[in-house]
Amino acid sequence: MVTPATLGRPATVDPSLPLPPDDDEKAAYRRRRLPVLMIASFVSFTGLLTSQLLFVRMAPWLLVLLPLFGFTVLYYLISATVNIGTPGFDLDRHRRLVRDFQPPVHPSVDVFLPVCGEATEVLRNTWEHVSRMVDHYPGRVHVYVLDDSATDEREAMALAFGFVYQRRPNRGWYKKAGNMRYAYQRTLGEHILVLDADFTPRHDMLDEMVPYLAAEPDLGIVQSPQFFRVHAGQGWLERGAGAVQELFYRMVQVSRQHHEAAICVGSCALYRREALDAIGGSTLIEHSEDVHTGFDMRRRGWRLRYLPVPLATGLCPADVSSFFTQQYRWCAGSMSLLGSTKFWNTRMRLRTRLSYLSGFCYYLHTALFTFVGPLVPIVLLAWFPQSVAPANYLWIVPSLIYNLVVFPLWHRCAYRVEAWTVKMVYGWSHAFAIWDLLRGQSMGWQPTGGTGRKNRTGRLWWGMAVCTAGSGALWTGLAAHRMIGDDLWTFAPAFLGGAFYLAVALQALLVKPARDIRPGRSR
Repeated sequence: MVTPATLGRPATVDPSLPLPPDDDEKAAYRRRRLPVLMIASFVSFTGLLTSQLLFVRMAPWLLVLLPLFGFTVLYYLISATVNIGTPGFDLDRHRRLVRDFQPPVHPSVDVFLPVCGEATEVLRNTWEHVSRMVDHYPGRVHVYVLDDSATDEREAMALAFGFVYQRRPNRGWYKKAGNMRYAYQRTLGEHILVLDADFTPRHDMLDEMVPYLAAEPDLGIVQSPQFFRVHAGQGWLERGAGAVQELFYRMVQVSRQHHEAAICVGSCALYRREALDAIGGSTLIEHSEDVHTGFDMRRRGWRLRYLPVPLATGLCPADVSSFFTQQYRWCAGSMSLLGSTKFWNTRMRLRTRLSYLSGFCYYLHTALFTFVGPLVPIVLLAWFPQSVAPANYLWIVPSLIYNLVVFPLWHRCAYRVEAWTVKMVYGWSHAFAIWDLLRGQSMGWQPTGGTGRKNRTGRLWWGMAVCTAGSGALWTGLAAHRMIGDDLWTFAPAFLGGAFYLAVALQALLVKPARDIRPGRSR
């Protein structure tokens, strides 16, 4: 028989579940090494753009791609404008702020734990660490389990941990946003910490975040990173998804913070209730309510501070369907903000607006180059082989060095082939999200890690197989044909590029993430 006691605190914990960041990981984002990336990316971009323009001159048919090249230049210039000259994070100042925060009475905090069908062992692991965080914080803390799956097992487990269990009567209404608003209307804490089901917090998470709300009265949200640990005990999807997140949380958000344009990403965010009062609670939207909530607070005069200190560890999606819907949701939410009148009617500084536009351009760029990426080599190999010369490859060498050496070494986590595979998958996610928005038929929200969801990835597999792998095979085959019939050494680099592109696509198509798990599992 299942009882609250048996649901509460098991004697052994699944080693695949995450542990909170340790002290070294907590300080992992202290140094961005921004000059290294900026200089290397500039040299890489200049060389790559020059090579493409040379190919266009040799093959006039490629002039149809000039608008896309122009968009790429615009995106690069916007991103450079946002990042250049921005200071890094002052960890010593942060530590002084936390150390000096000693009020007579600490602010009260409500912890919201939204649940929607996640695995029991994942919830139990998270709630264990939430309990330790609650015990460590000197102020009053109430923990609320917001269960949209509404099961008796979850209720019993919440009670075993001493948490308040809430089951709203209108489950499904505005998805996570509706769930959060229902809880907001029935709680009283001065601040609200939101943790998704798979994020395990450090014991001192509240101690690190609350002082900012006390020090800055106009601050509505303190957002800490969504931190993911990458190790050999994961499948290729988890490793790749964890690796590609580091750039955003270690560098991009820090630059955006300098321009007052960092965004709320929902989990690992601490909200001031007074700021939520100003907008009536979480913004009611069925996807990416966090981005819209943060922006709506901004319109009411409340600021957001990004704190680049990893304080909770999450789980990346372990299956392609979950990852696809997650990336689709993030893209749809951001692009819906771009298309809203509130974004364009809100007054902000130029570099602040450019920071937002940089994010929008990122989604559009990844979507477009899902299709355009292999087009240039295929066209050249098929119709203009005489335009391919060894000297032209020299312009691509800086890009190869940047993407295969500098960029992976910049990462603290392992950045390997699976990261390229993940980028292919999310390129398709972004393409479908934008296409669906344009035709007004966006997919409904699905929780990352939820169970019992309808598989919506059929078109992804068709796209990956026919378009991505197909173009990779065509690229490789054409290069091999030219190597045999024309000049081996002239076309060998093109063959290697096509083979790499095809191999990356085939990893997604043929290798099940769960079957790629390697020995030496670590949390």
